[in-house]
Amino acid sequence: MRNSKWFSVALASALLVTGGAGSILGANSASAAAVASTVKTGTATWTVNSNPARFSTIDSSGYKLYSLSQVAGELGAKLILTNGGFELNDSKGLHTVQLQAGSKNYVVDGASQQFTVAPVVYNGKVYVELTKLVTALGGELSAESLEILSFARPEGQFDTLHWTADGSIIANKSDSETAQLLKFSAYPGDYEVFSSNESALDFSVSADQQWGAFTDETGQLKLINLSSGAISSLGTDTSVKTDLVWSQDGKTIYFIQGDKQEKIAQISVETGTVKAVLEDKVENKSELRLSADAKSVVYIVNVTGVAKNDADSTEDSLTVDYSKAGEQLFKLDLATKDAKPKALTTELDNKLYPEILANGGVVYLSADAEGNAANTLKSISADGATITNIALDTEATWSAGVATGLVVSGVAADGSTTIYSIDASGNKTVLFQTAEDVSEVAVSHDGSKLAVVSDGKVLLIQGGKALQLTK
Repeated sequence: MRNSKWFSVALASALLVTGGAGSILGANSASAAAVASTVKTGTATWTVNSNPARFSTIDSSGYKLYSLSQVAGELGAKLILTNGGFELNDSKGLHTVQLQAGSKNYVVDGASQQFTVAPVVYNGKVYVELTKLVTALGGELSAESLEILSFARPEGQFDTLHWTADGSIIANKSDSETAQLLKFSAYPGDYEVFSSNESALDFSVSADQQWGAFTDETGQLKLINLSSGAISSLGTDTSVKTDLVWSQDGKTIYFIQGDKQEKIAQISVETGTVKAVLEDKVENKSELRLSADAKSVVYIVNVTGVAKNDADSTEDSLTVDYSKAGEQLFKLDLATKDAKPKALTTELDNKLYPEILANGGVVYLSADAEGNAANTLKSISADGATITNIALDTEATWSAGVATGLVVSGVAADGSTTIYSIDASGNKTVLFQTAEDVSEVAVSHDGSKLAVVSDGKVLLIQGGKALQLTK
């Protein structure tokens, strides 16, 4: 969200507190500092990586300092006593921090930094500034909510969300200078660079969410393992392929083929053999969808204007008739030999996000081509005879099919977004509501979790609650 409870603390200083009574005692170690000052001991409770943690503290010279060993332990950092003081290494081996009791100077990954107040020793323990230690080790801290992450969440703009079989979310960092796909777990700060392959920034996910399919710049079909990130080629065909769709059993990938998107074809995942499904020479096919039983496909054809000439076919007489231009939905029966595509629509509205339901019906989002009317979610009966509107409290902006029915996102008049689950009987359940803009939604395979992009940030939604994974 825009007003996240989390914030960056890279420039934050120590937490100022009220001083108390007491004394700081020098330690026997030569590297320890014996500082004469007033001190008050205490404790502070924070949430570290979603778990409560209680730290020993002292108030020194108006600043609250935290037990070095306890903070290191909660962050999972390795703490080493050296001849010159202390060295800390984060659990991923990304950062090294060197510090000395009694000295404001400390070193982070070879670069000199300064504490606001020097680490001190009291009763044999070293106490340091919390904020600067956490950030030096690559973590993130919110003083407002008293929460700490061992590793800071990535910052930037994200899009193109995909779920994986282990419940991770893969997202494209769209403002990166080079291709960068990041893989997030359900815990903020726990992420890794998944792939830097330019062609893999978007891919079609298999039903079991273990594989992704995409094409490179030559048209070669590639498979990416969504666990390891390993990429391999499938077959040798290099024709233009768009709208890749996996069969439920993961054995076949369907796609729209050709420079003019005039064909529908399939490829065997086991052999790499390409086979034609439809060659009707109708151009501008898109939004291919496959039924769960692989017995039918639905797709959109973008019907363009028709050129007309007079009898002499002069250039001046050339006109283009746009009266029937628009997007139309077609359905093809794959179980019947030599079946012809059947038109499901005739209206000239824009059609988005078609989905084939379990009962054979089709749902799509209807948008007025001129932008004068609100978007409408429409349902086409299995026999194609009737088209009805699906009533919502908001204007639909996106929909996707899941095992239980549909997940739909809509925007209210006040700009707020509501995401619904709609079952086969038409019953609606609100999954999430927010006043923020939502530009993208991805649904986990079982429909229980959502990943959304809001203001460029990635959020995980479960049980109606949002967990922000990026800054």
